[in-house]
Amino acid sequence: MAYNKTSPSITIGDQQQDQRLLHALPPVDRPSPLTAVCPRPIPNSYWATPLLLACEYPWTPKNPNKPKLDALLKAGVRTFIDLTESGELLPYAGRVLSSRAVHLGIDPETIEYHRFPIRDRSLPKSVEEMYRVLDVLRDNETRGRISAVHCRGGIGRTGMVIGCWLVQSGVAKDGDEALEVIAKEWRTVEKCNRYPHSPETGPQFEFVQNFQAIQEVASSCTAVAATAAATAVTGAAAVVVVGDSSSSLGMVSA
Repeated sequence: MAYNKTSPSITIGDQQQDQRLLHALPPVDRPSPLTAVCPRPIPNSYWATPLLLACEYPWTPKNPNKPKLDALLKAGVRTFIDLTESGELLPYAGRVLSSRAVHLGIDPETIEYHRFPIRDRSLPKSVEEMYRVLDVLRDNETRGRISAVHCRGGIGRTGMVIGCWLVQSGVAKDGDEALEVIAKEWRTVEKCNRYPHSPETGPQFEFVQNFQAIQEVASSCTAVAATAAATAVTGAAAVVVVGDSSSSLGMVSA
């Protein structure tokens, strides 16, 4: 492969193209950890796949001179998946994200923002809610777009979604392998010494570990029965969270 992160002649566009080439490889043939060959845009981020970045909340208005959003946009991220609840942090969707894109010469119409709120340190309100997040990831992967998933710290909710995606997409054969992939990438993240594990809570780990079984149950049950079965499998009650949304800039819901 042509990509060499130490070469000064490599452009951002080259890096993005090489990440798409990496994504075309079978998961077993990809470098591990991916961060060894795919530069992380911000210290507290890692590449779960060549087209999927996991990270902390990317907007820090107290430090506007070094916006994380710019770094993610420069890394090719065009779809943002926000797992925080309304009011949890200052929002960046809409005007902020659009203005940063314009500042970098990126057409804001090419940017998508989706919000699927999950309470901090908790589970999605239902299995269907997790499927909705994964549907967005699959759609963007099919289109060859680079996506970023984040919550507040990029640890619990983000790790849980990443783990479920690794299982559903076939990158990992099961939940345990997905957690091993995350652990290997997480060890490269700046905050790993303070927060040694991702996901963050026992129920979140169990949700990923049992996601393959959850999918099998869901495929043979009604939506209501599937949610109840998932709760039984994980051994933890799903937390009900109000709100959802998805859209491109200019039509952002909250």
